[in-house]
Amino acid sequence: MISYEQYLDKVYGCFLGKTVAGTMGAPYEGIKMPLELAFKPEMINTMLPNDDLDLQVLWLDVVKKYGEDFTSYDLQKIFCENCDYSPGEYAVMRKNYAKGIYPPESGRFCNDFYLQGMGCPIRSEIWACLCPIQPERAADFAARDGVLDHAGESVWAEQFFAALESLAFFEEDLECLIQSAMRTVPAHSRLHALITDTLAWCERYDDVKTVLKYILRKYGHPDCTNMFQNVGITLAVLLKDELDLIKTSMDALNCGFDTDCTCATAGAVIGVIRGAKSLIAEYDLGEVKYVLGVRSPDHTDRVYDLACEIAQLGAYLSPDMVKGAPETAFAFAQRDPLAFVVEYPEGPSISFGQRTRVVLHVQNRTAYAVKTELCVKGTAHGVPGIASLHPVDLQPGQEQSIALCFEMDADAKEIYEQNFVRVAYEVKKHAYEFTFGLSGAAVWKATGPIWKTDPECTTEALEKVPNYWHLFAGVQHEGDSNDVVRRFHLNYAVDTDTEYLSEQELFAAPDEQGRYAEDVFVQNEDSFTVSDIFGFKGPCVVYLSRVLLCPEELETCVQIGHSAPFALYVNGEKIAERKCCDTWTAENVHVQGIKLHAGENRVVLRLTQVNADAKYNVIFSKGPTCAEHFVCMGSKNPKYF
Repeated sequence: MISYEQYLDKVYGCFLGKTVAGTMGAPYEGIKMPLELAFKPEMINTMLPNDDLDLQVLWLDVVKKYGEDFTSYDLQKIFCENCDYSPGEYAVMRKNYAKGIYPPESGRFCNDFYLQGMGCPIRSEIWACLCPIQPERAADFAARDGVLDHAGESVWAEQFFAALESLAFFEEDLECLIQSAMRTVPAHSRLHALITDTLAWCERYDDVKTVLKYILRKYGHPDCTNMFQNVGITLAVLLKDELDLIKTSMDALNCGFDTDCTCATAGAVIGVIRGAKSLIAEYDLGEVKYVLGVRSPDHTDRVYDLACEIAQLGAYLSPDMVKGAPETAFAFAQRDPLAFVVEYPEGPSISFGQRTRVVLHVQNRTAYAVKTELCVKGTAHGVPGIASLHPVDLQPGQEQSIALCFEMDADAKEIYEQNFVRVAYEVKKHAYEFTFGLSGAAVWKATGPIWKTDPECTTEALEKVPNYWHLFAGVQHEGDSNDVVRRFHLNYAVDTDTEYLSEQELFAAPDEQGRYAEDVFVQNEDSFTVSDIFGFKGPCVVYLSRVLLCPEELETCVQIGHSAPFALYVNGEKIAERKCCDTWTAENVHVQGIKLHAGENRVVLRLTQVNADAKYNVIFSKGPTCAEHFVCMGSKNPKYF
């Protein structure tokens, strides 16, 4: 056990360290180069808002309302209602919520680029502080959080830090803390390997920058917020800097990458171990205030007051771990009798002529038996044909799984992104309902592949020469004649310029006798590759044509990810083009001020596959940075172009 006085001091130290250190790192977030900056007192004179802390204040509001029975959905809901910014994985999670897609699916669906981001490992402290010296319980709470916007490795990283910080209320040896917290990390995981490697490198080398070189050599990623390199940096500075808050924070800052996160997490760990009194005395911190970037009005701006709120709740939830706590009563809100978790075995997407299975897991969260009937129906933009009744008979705590199957008519004229399903039931004459959703796919007509050789061996060209070898004389290609010939035999020419088809041809009725093959391409998630469209492996061009349905006139930003060349046309206007290859991200290109008509809009995406990994995505958002994605749009069935 721990005394309440010591417990409060460590909770205060945790958030004091997180706030101060996070403010030091925030101005340098995203610099992916080692620095040699020196500490200046003005670095901590004015506290800066930071999502690392913002979201944990919202999580505190949730636990104060529901107690330890809070759910991942509770966290997702308060985020989407009380937080306005949407960078990276937050935007994906918010879009999924707007479609009725909840945790754990909300952390995976359409999130392949940010899946292993730092968004959830930075939110571990609240769970550790509510579960002092209870690493497994802290890790469980952290997992409920992490699956909002991540899956797998990032969730394990949040669980790891939550367990480590929970143990730090009792244990002060960092290496011992790390080894103990690793029990929450699967042994086969890349995170486990990263932690093991970082411990070994820190044992072998004295200098943090030397350790950084090895971390980046094995775990480096182009996204400054990727979890692996940043967790490695955080552990390295903690292990090498002897719990000195300023030195540790400056070393983390000077390693670069996600500096507000690495600094803040390292500062929080130091704060739990040392406590607030020690930090205040050594660094003359005085009263530290924080700035919120979310709506949570029932708090002061003093870090000490936040620590008191957390400590009072933590002592109430962990009475066997904290002794001497002041008596405090919490009246938690009554929950609906049934809890629901939605599982999508084949993913949450649906399209024309497609059947999608959903498994609805229903749990009785009351202390009495519940016998009722679930009425399942589609609502606005709902999938046709949804109407079914399902009896439920559950003892307290018991769970039942119900299999549902949804199908879109292949001849339906349109499909929208939002497709809601309503589950209604009664218990003790009170009516309740739960709503979830299916994501309507983006549906295109795919035309291609279209390819060239160099030289082009057309019938007309061949009729003018004795044989095709005579055409090689006009080829302009690096290398000697052997290179030119072998390229001709083994490869195709890359073409980013030729407009092979007009918009009128692309939106004409399907024609099996046309110049190029045509088929329907169903884009289930935001990102896709050319190999999702067809199996042609060489360099080629493919046109994707879509009639985008918009409920009203909108001005949008278009975010485009690409690893190979593309051109994007909206209503006949070329709005973006890149002739280069790039490292694919979810948002390589941002085009603002694009006006969409109410009703039908013609969208054409000309893709040039250069190699086998041509990957793309197109997102319509409310702004270029940290903005929500639109989810109100739909697709017209290509049958009716």
